[in-house]
Amino acid sequence: MAIGDSSPRPEDHEGGHEDGDGGVDDAASAPSEHCGGDGGRDDGGTTASDQDSDGEPLSYGQRAVQLLGIRANFPIRAINGYDWNMGRAIYRHYCKEEEEVQEEGMVDLVPMGPRSVLMACGCFGVEVFPATAADEEPYKKFGARPPITIGWDVLEDEELVEYTQTVSGGPGRELEITYLVIPTAVETTVEVKLKLKDLIVSKSRAVYGTIKASNSDYGNKSVHLFNCGRGRSCSVPSGSASSILLPLSPSVIAFPYCQQLELHIELDLTVITISGNQEEDRRFKFMCLKFTPGIRSQEREVGGDQVEVSTTWYPVHPN
Repeated sequence: MAIGDSSPRPEDHEGGHEDGDGGVDDAASAPSEHCGGDGGRDDGGTTASDQDSDGEPLSYGQRAVQLLGIRANFPIRAINGYDWNMGRAIYRHYCKEEEEVQEEGMVDLVPMGPRSVLMACGCFGVEVFPATAADEEPYKKFGARPPITIGWDVLEDEELVEYTQTVSGGPGRELEITYLVIPTAVETTVEVKLKLKDLIVSKSRAVYGTIKASNSDYGNKSVHLFNCGRGRSCSVPSGSASSILLPLSPSVIAFPYCQQLELHIELDLTVITISGNQEEDRRFKFMCLKFTPGIRSQEREVGGDQVEVSTTWYPVHPN
């Protein structure tokens, strides 16, 4: 799994994603969990009113933009997102040029950012860096294609609005970006820890799969927090500590403030353990873990291994 990248004007970040569906379905299946299911441990207790992670009553914050999806019908190396304050990396393609294969038609690209919430206090802009074919004229002589830069006003919306903007990359080239403009936003930071038995034993381990976050205001869309196929699995060094903190990217998401705040996490991970010539796959699959300001942490167990998902809630403030 790639850590960092060499794309133009990158933002520092950890972790990485690849395009596609992520996890492989032929792994050993573990029990799955649906909304409202029993089992496991829910921490956080109950409170008379929602509180933020400092124990104060949770109030809404400022205006925010939440990225929901990117689609394109041409190869893209990188996309940066901009608000009134600063730029952040929102997409990087980690495939080497010789491995570049672009499917026909519109293809879903999996964002790996932003690493902090984009503000909706003026203009939301993107800078798109198209990939360049080795034999494409005139760029094989003079270098890469110039970036495509465009922005949209996000200051006027007084209610929650979803937009899908189309960006032209030239004749026959289109990019679609879907995002929410949230007038009063709450942000949540998500952490996922794996607590694997015999972790300190000299065994090689790797993790692949997907972790997605959703909220009712996202419609049928979700935000990828972790998206790693088997071929690009996240390595876990032998002799590690008793738990592993997965590199989520993004790890912070925004959604509208309301009286009954809920965040849903869908987790489908496979841990590969290699000892000598033996390889074992263990799958963690939980279809809908529900979190609120009163239920901030949940833990599930599969075959003696555990996964813990924790959330931290705050009003959105300028970075």
